[in-house]
Amino acid sequence: MKPRARRVALLGHSGRPAVRRAANRLAAKLRRRGLDVRMDDHLGPHCQEEGFPVARLARWCQFMVSLGGDGTALRAARSLAGTRAVLLPVNLGGLGFLTAVELGGIDRAVDAVLAGRWDAPARRFVEAVRYRTGAPAWRGRAFNDAVIKTAGGYGALHLTLEALGGDLGHMVGDGLIAATPAGSTAYSLSAGGPVMTPDVEAMVVTPVCPHTLASRSLVLPAGETLKLKVLGSFDPMLLLLDGQEDTELRPGDRVELTLSKVTTRIAADPARHFGATLHRKLGWQGSPTRSMR
Repeated sequence: MKPRARRVALLGHSGRPAVRRAANRLAAKLRRRGLDVRMDDHLGPHCQEEGFPVARLARWCQFMVSLGGDGTALRAARSLAGTRAVLLPVNLGGLGFLTAVELGGIDRAVDAVLAGRWDAPARRFVEAVRYRTGAPAWRGRAFNDAVIKTAGGYGALHLTLEALGGDLGHMVGDGLIAATPAGSTAYSLSAGGPVMTPDVEAMVVTPVCPHTLASRSLVLPAGETLKLKVLGSFDPMLLLLDGQEDTELRPGDRVELTLSKVTTRIAADPARHFGATLHRKLGWQGSPTRSMR
């Protein structure tokens, strides 16, 4: 069967020998099939290949394979925002919750994606806009989460929140997370937020260590915007996107967070259901060895 994609990009964690071996083997296999293969500028030089900037690769490729853990998968997903290329994240790292396949299944997965046997659902980002003196001053997107927090020290962050047509009150705490369904299993989950299945069109807002007995996560539907005003902190304040991009916040800044219409297409194994991933990766519902028999 003729592959549906002819231009393949490989992006990887170059510090891991297993990644370099997998990249060289996969590149050779794909080139034998007549496909054009390029590597990113972190991985390429370690594989005796020319390396290309990730942003350039993302515009060029039709299919991207990320080799590493969740950080590598995030970097790949962010680079492909708004393109039609399909991303296959392969786990050669630790948890690998965002990845679609483990290393042992890479050949089967690549073949399935190229043949069109796996779906590639479009996953949405969180859109963040920072306003200063009333005008938009910075904007960005997060595939997992946008986080407002202090940097260093123990100073609490003070914010006012507005959504759902009205005032949501004054938050005092360590920070605030706005997560996509993909990001709901990351920092937001650790902070007590709910798990959302990947196909949910929503954004979850989770406070981090709020200094109150009544502050809980809030799930906002697509099209709803969370509006924040930064009141201040005794420590520096930041808005971070996926832990890979950030901007400084100042008292008086306003931030708007919403579920973006921009997406990245992520390959999904039809035989790997979300519940099994929760159980295997996060220990969902405990262990059968502790259940009554």
